[in-house]
Amino acid sequence: MVQVSHRLIDGRLDQTGRADSDILSDFHASLLEVLPNAAAFITQDGSILVHNTRLKTVCADRGVLQVPARLKDLLAESSWNRCEAVLAAAFAGVPAQASGTILLRSGEVFCRHLICTTFIALTAARRAVLVQFDLADSAKDEIATPPVGQTASPRLPAAEEFLAQFPDDIVIFNGTESAGEKAAVLLDAISSNHDADLFAETLEGLDAGRTQSLYVPETRSFETAAFTDERQMCEIRIVPIPAPADGTGKSLTATAGASRTGASMAIIRRNVDCPRETAENRRLAYLDPLTGLENRRAFTRALKRKLCRLAGDGAGGVAAGEAGGEAGDQDRDRTAGDGLAVFYIDLDEFKKVNDLGGHDVGDDMLLRVAACLRATLGEVGTAARIGGDEFAGMVPAASEEAALELAGKILDGFDRIRLEVGDRVFTIGGSIGVAFVGDGLPLGATDAALILGLADRACLRGKRFGGRSVQIHTVAPAECRTQDAGRAELPEPGSFRGNELTLFAMPIIRLKDQQVFGSEILLRLQGDRAAGLSSRAWISAAERSGVIAKVDAWTLDKVLDAAECNTGRAILTMNVSVESARDPGFRDGLYHRLSANPLLASKLCLEIGEKDFLREPAVVEAFFKFVTDLGCQTAVDDFAGHWPVLSRLTGLRVEWLKLEAGLTQQVVEAPGKAAILAGLVRAAHELGIKVIAKHVETAREARLLGELNIEAAQGYYFGKPAPWPGR
Repeated sequence: MVQVSHRLIDGRLDQTGRADSDILSDFHASLLEVLPNAAAFITQDGSILVHNTRLKTVCADRGVLQVPARLKDLLAESSWNRCEAVLAAAFAGVPAQASGTILLRSGEVFCRHLICTTFIALTAARRAVLVQFDLADSAKDEIATPPVGQTASPRLPAAEEFLAQFPDDIVIFNGTESAGEKAAVLLDAISSNHDADLFAETLEGLDAGRTQSLYVPETRSFETAAFTDERQMCEIRIVPIPAPADGTGKSLTATAGASRTGASMAIIRRNVDCPRETAENRRLAYLDPLTGLENRRAFTRALKRKLCRLAGDGAGGVAAGEAGGEAGDQDRDRTAGDGLAVFYIDLDEFKKVNDLGGHDVGDDMLLRVAACLRATLGEVGTAARIGGDEFAGMVPAASEEAALELAGKILDGFDRIRLEVGDRVFTIGGSIGVAFVGDGLPLGATDAALILGLADRACLRGKRFGGRSVQIHTVAPAECRTQDAGRAELPEPGSFRGNELTLFAMPIIRLKDQQVFGSEILLRLQGDRAAGLSSRAWISAAERSGVIAKVDAWTLDKVLDAAECNTGRAILTMNVSVESARDPGFRDGLYHRLSANPLLASKLCLEIGEKDFLREPAVVEAFFKFVTDLGCQTAVDDFAGHWPVLSRLTGLRVEWLKLEAGLTQQVVEAPGKAAILAGLVRAAHELGIKVIAKHVETAREARLLGELNIEAAQGYYFGKPAPWPGR
């Protein structure tokens, strides 16, 4: 490995000295030098801590003689805005990249891809990400020569003939003029009062060997003009004139015998739309303004092209002007797989993020979701935001199994997103519907809406089972152009009648002696309208509709009624939403019932989910204190091992932690993680909190959990939910 040391100067590092050990180690500096791309370690605010020699060389080649202290000072404003979103995602724990042209402040192309790893901690208080710049070499114009034996092209007309027939104005320079002289001639030719010194600087910075276009406003009032016809520009295309070979004939220059070095021709076109505005209008038409992903219109158009290619129709009904940069996509699709996976992604509980954190926090969450999708789908995939909290994606896939695996990676990426706002921690999940299109189906451009609709319906099936799921639909030939793929809606929670709600109970077992010591009371639906609809999905809908507090109050009354009739000492646990914990009516009802019969409190354990605890810690803490004072037990449900939850429990009397199902399964599937779970259990015990494992399905799981000193467990191994009270 090459050993290179660095020195911190004015907030940045150059290649002249040794690094400060408190900022970067020699290892980090050496790592940059062995990377194939230009690369740097960059902080969240864009400061460049250290860069490799290749980045310095590339910048110098593009006229930037010294790498600036901040990435913002290197890139154009629009490119920095894109990179800033990618950096935010990387520091949130999601590897991310920005694909597409990245420009320098001078307007020159710098790179085509910017790739960020997740952050590393350089010191206790400082973090950075490794950023690599995938550079794109500028293609040089080449002059083709006819093969040997082939007839040469017809004679070019003389300069006078050429200029007489050419539709645009032309100015020819012999190469002896200064940049200032050229600027004066051109501005005079277009009758523009544009800043001559600024234009001269622009001309001086051009590459004399390449054809390049400049756009000059005819008036200084261009930026403030309100009407389109007042915002036209002149396009000046600078074309280098190559020196003729010996004996080729007459020169095109006006001065015979003049030096050919730097000779050029300026072609002037008037009343041209501003390319910056044209590009911006196109961007707004096809990109989501918040996330930078494609919007529904652009995604549907791209999906049409993909379907046509899968069906063997390379034209795809798309005009050459609309093809954009997709000419090479067909070969890439074919090498990646013979089918196409189309994803419809609906975020779970995004409304809570918006309601509790505000729209700025919601926007930040959407940016992180977008970065996760870009990173997961990769360069061969396409991601789009097609609604408020709804996204879509597509990627070539060889089989249904490959599509399912990729959908699982998307959900895993969502699980790693953590958004900390004050004392709250926001997380996100999602439901994914996949429409898998095999090769050879009779599909065309008109079927894009149908395929997206099938993915949407598959997503809705996942929602019916409570979210965080993947449902796949393999498109059959009979469905092509025949099936209505419209979205079906879930029944509104308020439309259910009282006789459609019922309660079930699942036993809770003490692992030490395998005895039942309590039951978890579960809300279930019954009746025809509840078929295929999970209680978790309906409860989520009730939370969105604002009626969950009434549902929890109904459940609480039933539980307390049954407890009054039961003389046993078994504990009855029930889940309470954070909306109910906040609702004064729910608290008042609980207070009056327990004040009339205080002995009931000792039989009742009220639990709140960990996600609600992370989102609204103050509300949950106040509710736990309230019910503890009444004599009830409390529990944190679906505990996934987040230390912020344990740290906040030090001042509360919480009796139980109920482990999230994944922690239970990891004990068997990944024995190495059992040590981590054992540490969590020990930490809970030191706080005086007991632990219940959920979703225990085998004797082996029960035995291993007992060995970790977990007090209790529930799951199908011990008993399935049964109607409660018994009928």
